[in-house]
Amino acid sequence: MSTKKIKKNYQLGRDYQRVAMWTILKTCNFNCEYCFYNDSQAGLIKKTARKILKKIPSLDPFNYEKITSEQAEKFFNSTAKRWYLIITGGEPFIYPNFIDILAKITKKHLVTICTNLSLTEKLQSEFFQKVNPKNVKDIYASLHLAERERIGLSLDEFIQKAKLFQKKGFRVITDYVLYPPYIKRFKEINNRFQKEGLTLEAKVFKGLYQGKKYPESFTPKERKQFFNHIQDPIERIYSFKIPSFTEIHCSAGLNFFRITPNGLITRCPSDWETVGNLAKNKFNPYKKIKPCQVKYCDCPIASTEKCVDINKRINKEETSLEALIGSQD
Repeated sequence: MSTKKIKKNYQLGRDYQRVAMWTILKTCNFNCEYCFYNDSQAGLIKKTARKILKKIPSLDPFNYEKITSEQAEKFFNSTAKRWYLIITGGEPFIYPNFIDILAKITKKHLVTICTNLSLTEKLQSEFFQKVNPKNVKDIYASLHLAERERIGLSLDEFIQKAKLFQKKGFRVITDYVLYPPYIKRFKEINNRFQKEGLTLEAKVFKGLYQGKKYPESFTPKERKQFFNHIQDPIERIYSFKIPSFTEIHCSAGLNFFRITPNGLITRCPSDWETVGNLAKNKFNPYKKIKPCQVKYCDCPIASTEKCVDINKRINKEETSLEALIGSQD
């Protein structure tokens, strides 16, 4: 695909010119056993370095100055472009003054919020009062059922919150991580969601469980179940494959970016080349589309936003039900 065609495809049907995956924080009020942070920075803090970090706060990778609503508004508005921000964490709703940040940036920009939907009634009321649903594309609500039950939060409470968000005009999409011990509950929960008029999507677990590597260790029968509950065709591909676009032209760095908790702006979630800093109101995006420089692309947003042509590396035969789930014999 030519760079001109990438630009044309990117602009089709959009009322925004730039996209960023904004990991606003890496801390969370849940402690899910399958969370990918448990084996990295969060695991370091919780399991090996808590006492040291209390004595020497400067060593804490989470000890950074928080982005203010004024900084966020100033940065995004100063670029003279409309942004689509996919805000994730950690749990965004525990971020200081998060709703004030949303209120300011959604005056001109579009957001999607990834949350475990554990926010308090007070925060929920403030959110409905200050944030216009017209500039919230989706609320991606992750249903971590085992963790909710462990801390005394029920499925009924989650469903009522999701329905209230929908009643207020926000589109809610719920995902359920298919961690091996929890697969057997998926059918029952999906049936409940259908009765309640809610959308439930499968989120394929990636990682180690009892010495087995996933998703490779899922059976064809399990894979078929996942396939039928992952609506987006690109998300299906990324659930079972990690494509490589090395040396393929990609508009990441030009109109797609990753923003880290301390405000650092990089080309994409896989490429740490720095192109700006939100906290310092600095931004130097690419002037033209450049080839991908990383070995693997583990972020489907680059493909769903048409920054790169996924067909360059994965053909239609490879995305079929048979190719992705394997033989059922």
